[in-house]
Amino acid sequence: MNANETPSGQLATSPLTVVVSAWDRNRITPGSDHYLGVTLVNRGDQDAVIQVRLESPSDLLQQWCLQTEQWLALNRGKSGELTFCIRIPGDAVPQWLNYDVVVRPQGTYGDYYIPPTPCRLQILAPETTETTQDPTFAISPLTTPNTPVMVQSGVPVVAELVVENRSERVDRFRLECTGLPEDWAVKVDYPRNYSNLGLIQIEDSLGLNPGDRGTIQVFLQAPPLPLAGNYLPTFRLASENDPDLGLLALMYLRVEPVYSLQSQLQVIQDQVRNDPAQFTVQFANLGNTPRQVNLALKSLAPPEDCLYYLPGETVTLEPQGTAQIPLEAQPQRWWTRPWFGGGKVYGFRLDLTDVDRHPVIPDTHQGYVTWMPRPWWQLLLLALLALGIIGTLAFLIWWNFLRPPTPARVVEFAAEDSRYSEANGDMARVRWQIENPQQIRALRLTGYSPEGELLSGPLTYEFQDGQLPAALQPFCTQQKTLLSCSQIRSDAFQPGKYVFELTLIPRRPRSAPIAAKTSSVEIVAKPLPTVTALVAKSLIYREASPGAPSPAEKAIPVVDRDGIRLDWLVTMPRDLAALHLVGRDKDGKLVGERWYTFSKIGQLPEALQPYCLLEQTLICRSVPTGLATVGEYRFELKAIAAGQPDNAAKPVATEVVKIQPQTPKILSFQINGREAPVKLLIPFQPGQTPPVIEVSWRVQGSSTTQLQLTPAPGNVPLSGKMSLPLSPQSSTTLALTVKLPTGEPLTRSVTLEVYSPVQSGAEQESETPAVPPVAPSPPSGASAAPAPSGPPPLDAPTPAENVPLAPAEQPPQFNRR
Repeated sequence: MNANETPSGQLATSPLTVVVSAWDRNRITPGSDHYLGVTLVNRGDQDAVIQVRLESPSDLLQQWCLQTEQWLALNRGKSGELTFCIRIPGDAVPQWLNYDVVVRPQGTYGDYYIPPTPCRLQILAPETTETTQDPTFAISPLTTPNTPVMVQSGVPVVAELVVENRSERVDRFRLECTGLPEDWAVKVDYPRNYSNLGLIQIEDSLGLNPGDRGTIQVFLQAPPLPLAGNYLPTFRLASENDPDLGLLALMYLRVEPVYSLQSQLQVIQDQVRNDPAQFTVQFANLGNTPRQVNLALKSLAPPEDCLYYLPGETVTLEPQGTAQIPLEAQPQRWWTRPWFGGGKVYGFRLDLTDVDRHPVIPDTHQGYVTWMPRPWWQLLLLALLALGIIGTLAFLIWWNFLRPPTPARVVEFAAEDSRYSEANGDMARVRWQIENPQQIRALRLTGYSPEGELLSGPLTYEFQDGQLPAALQPFCTQQKTLLSCSQIRSDAFQPGKYVFELTLIPRRPRSAPIAAKTSSVEIVAKPLPTVTALVAKSLIYREASPGAPSPAEKAIPVVDRDGIRLDWLVTMPRDLAALHLVGRDKDGKLVGERWYTFSKIGQLPEALQPYCLLEQTLICRSVPTGLATVGEYRFELKAIAAGQPDNAAKPVATEVVKIQPQTPKILSFQINGREAPVKLLIPFQPGQTPPVIEVSWRVQGSSTTQLQLTPAPGNVPLSGKMSLPLSPQSSTTLALTVKLPTGEPLTRSVTLEVYSPVQSGAEQESETPAVPPVAPSPPSGASAAPAPSGPPPLDAPTPAENVPLAPAEQPPQFNRR
């Protein structure tokens, strides 16, 4: 029976009432907000949760309404209201927006159907302003919302638009018509014969001289049966001289409703035996308006004799639409079904009522259900039933007085649990139920592997004179012919999988034994210690080296002499024999290992005592590894249990941990005790010994920093100095290059050029002061000569003009923002 139907066959009304109201009478101009109110009343005896949605075949509703779905909870006997806001943009064209208000009850009222409420919103034309130079046009016939043009079926609506060109230039106009459904035909007819001077005739436009007028005819052809209602075609006149100017005019049309709804009750099966009778109520809406019809079903027989099923009490039909509603009838009280004759007839009546009191043809249908008489073979069943009763009595006599003793039978045989744990000292236990235990001589319990290998037993229990063995008495109870035993211990305690077999040995010598088996039972091995977590305190370290770190390096922890530190977590630490820690480089090569041996259970190795806590789990924090060399490493830790070989434990690895070198920095690069410029001039007199300069440098870096001085001697330490003779015939470029961790080079260079000092006085005055040469070391025991005063000597090297450093030679800098 449907949730909307009463036991008497009548359809129940919905306990929810819906009222939809618009604040602006469903007429709005672009740029305004349209508010729609939905009032819900709970007239039922249960609390309700209701979903309300706005649905439309047009995508404009989803764009203009930000919240198309809302929920409301109502107590019984209460009411509430939901408000929906539809924001119409300012550029919206005049049109009709059709949408439905769909109400869907949830929970207790989920089976009740509430038909959608159709709504229609009219978007009017925006208010426009015109100037004295703008063209104008007038539409005929003149219509208003109260005096629209009535549309007749098959007769086109003719509109004439008189256009006036009020500008001082020749203009050409084109007309567009929008706002009508797609099944309407629109034809724009421009004048073909006109005598305007200086104009070229074009079929799809109207040309006008300044001050002239022209007439455009528009034919609006409706479909054979248009939908009833108001239509608002919008005419837009476009000017060729002013494309941004759009003149709008509206025409109000109305299609009168046509009400023509036909109904029919079609019989599918009205003569039934066991299945329900089936009918179909067919509707055909031949009009141009939506129709909503209420269905009222009334039984002409007593309500308890026949039940009727109708899916809903209301049907909604769109214009030119059809619908079919199934109707079923099921006769009740099977003992009233006739045995002979033409059957039993049940009548019913279906009344159809339009919600808006429009005619339904016909509005009443009457039907009949015939319950056919019982088939002839049911009489035969009565005879067979009598024979069955006689046979039953004979069987009971045989069962109680003549039958042989019933053999024993295993009613149930199963394990008490499918899993046991070796760690808890568990032993597998079974239970069984045996019928007629007085017919057995002994029981035998055996345990096998799933492959059939003997693992436990057999355990044999002898029944002396039908008495229960003493070993089973604490675990068994016997009620009449049923022996129930539970928690029977086996001798299976080793880890593995078992299948137990119970064998009943009968008391009668020639009877075959009866066997029963359990499903697979597993004894889980004791859990081994396992490394569940292994992480480094930091994934990036920087090398401990002298010098000031960069701001970016200050945020990276410094690796000390204890090296990288690790945290780990190990379960079941009471069974630990050792921990094996291995370190590998990025290529997987072993770089070191450590063994932590647990000499006594529950006692930490001395090396781990400052860093670990041993409780239910072993928790170690900041354990030093001693690995402090620059590079990339990965650590592996294995937990080895007592009696377990080393290769049986699976290691747990960390992520890659990196110790990065300090970013190198050129602190000093000097020629003869002064910072080297980009270019340095060195005077040289022919016949003298080739000049010798002293080069010194100092670079901040790490142990892996590579420093080169080119062209010679190549690789050099981070700080040092050396004497370098120069060739008088050519220039020499000295470059100090250090490789950054990113792979890019950092270079400082100086170009040394030897020249003859024979120059004009003007050229000598323009030179910059020279750099003093390196004085030769005095002989042993001699005192150093006093420093000369006055201008520098002639053989002193002279720096070139200040030249900006190349980008590769400049020290690194951070971007300033």
